[in-house]
Amino acid sequence: MIGGGRPIRWTSVVMRLALGVALLAAVLWVLLRGPQTLDVQFSPWAWAFGLLGSVAANAVTAWRWRLLSEAMTTTRLPYGVYFHNLATTRVLGQFLPSLVVDLVGRSAGLRAAGSGERMGRLMVPLVIERILDLVLPAVLLGWSLALQRGLVTGAAAWASLALLVLVFATLAAPLLAPMVRAALWLWARLARWRNPEARAPELPIIPAALARIISALSTLRWAAVAMQYWGAAAGLGVALPALVLLAAAPAGQLAGLVGVTPGALGIQEGGWAGALTLLGVGAGDIAVIIVALRAAMIVNFALIAAATWRWRGVPGEPQPSEPRLARRRLSRAGGGAVPSEIAVDDAVPEVDQGQGRDRDQEFVRVVRDR
Repeated sequence: MIGGGRPIRWTSVVMRLALGVALLAAVLWVLLRGPQTLDVQFSPWAWAFGLLGSVAANAVTAWRWRLLSEAMTTTRLPYGVYFHNLATTRVLGQFLPSLVVDLVGRSAGLRAAGSGERMGRLMVPLVIERILDLVLPAVLLGWSLALQRGLVTGAAAWASLALLVLVFATLAAPLLAPMVRAALWLWARLARWRNPEARAPELPIIPAALARIISALSTLRWAAVAMQYWGAAAGLGVALPALVLLAAAPAGQLAGLVGVTPGALGIQEGGWAGALTLLGVGAGDIAVIIVALRAAMIVNFALIAAATWRWRGVPGEPQPSEPRLARRRLSRAGGGAVPSEIAVDDAVPEVDQGQGRDRDQEFVRVVRDR
């Protein structure tokens, strides 16, 4: 089992993995059914560049996770715990249900490292991450379609891309809190549909200073992931123009959020194949690219997880999980203090441990079933 509750249904896991393999095989068959020439040439320096992108993406995402977790829960763990657990779950998510691994598995990793916080509350920062990682690709999808249709080219394409990323970085901060409230409201509705007595986590309070930092880190993560993509493809001999890769990425990333198969296996490859085909990339090169991207997710993050094994955290005394008011000074600028109090007390402060465990298990079941 992951994170408590009922054990994972391994029959379902195997069936979903088999479905993913079948979908991947179907995508490759469509690409290679004609007379195609596969030119695979391993480039160590290009793969190393992609590995550097994986390390950078893992680093900024772990930093973002730690900031959100410390702001919204009582958890206080070393940065290395977040870094290692993030890399580990990236690998596991290629073989197990990705949503369960990303939300439940990462939360369980913090508890295993010594956090005494409840699972449901540890998942709230991860829900916020998923929202942010959905918004930017969705925004860039429109730019990608414009590029495919020839509406923007050359310098205009680069300028419009930079403008959209800047707009995202600027607006994500003030819009973060409303988006989180809407997402958790929807989550509560889904939970009550399954169980009328189910309760979603309380709505967090996100100060403006923290939202700006999270927005900046999300933008840096996007850039680092682009490095990983290009390095993986070039590492197997297909060095795409950067503009083509960035234009194809939104379709692949959005397809990757469909958690029907482990790591969206076969589905994400279909998204990449469709976008790259529309951008004029040859079918043989597309086949190499999608295999390289999947291999990079497994190999790069397995190397990162293995190299940081000592950072996994050794649980000692569990941290307290009693409801309280956490105070955190985020920053001072120009002599004026920004809001620094973040309420993390429960919506229902008085709750016994048995009731808390029941709420956690119900929340985990909702995550797994969705």
